[in-house]
Amino acid sequence: MSNSEGSFSKARVEAFSDGVMAVIITIMVLDLRAPRTGEPAALFRLWPSFAIYLVSFFLIALYWVNHHSLMTQALRITTGLLWANILVLFWASLIPFSTAYVAKTHLAPFATAIYAGLQCVCGLAFNVMSRSILERQDDGAFRQRAKVKRRWNLVAVAVYGISTIAALFSPVTAILLLTLVSLAYVAPTFLDDRKDVEE
Repeated sequence: MSNSEGSFSKARVEAFSDGVMAVIITIMVLDLRAPRTGEPAALFRLWPSFAIYLVSFFLIALYWVNHHSLMTQALRITTGLLWANILVLFWASLIPFSTAYVAKTHLAPFATAIYAGLQCVCGLAFNVMSRSILERQDDGAFRQRAKVKRRWNLVAVAVYGISTIAALFSPVTAILLLTLVSLAYVAPTFLDDRKDVEE
């Protein structure tokens, strides 16, 4: 098989990536276990599993949206971009494991630190992918906007790093920081959509 640039179609890479993301979410939901009794207290005891699942679901959704946005900006699929994409998917595929680890240890500090650290690595992988796409762009205005987004991504990675350390002292604080990053990404999207409708 040739490794020459342009030998992979963008549609094929996107379809493969979408499939991996879908499998990741499916694996996570299959790990949720129903209580053995019908008592409300039994269901309440499972709150760490549901809480971390909810956070993970929205983080993966965030990764998928960002991945889609990045791929639409790619002029063509290069070998470097292909491997950067594989790197993103590899780290994202470990999220179900870290989610289950946190759930089964009931937000234990070390388990939560591993979980937050994984989000940090995922963020770094996305920055590698973003850089791979940016290097192929000739549009000056586009490159400027992309650089602003990359700076914001680096801020998010920094917050992920802080949450990793915070998890060792307060797991709940770490989860809240991860949630805030997700909200900070999502809010501008809704504002942009509203602005487009008004125009």
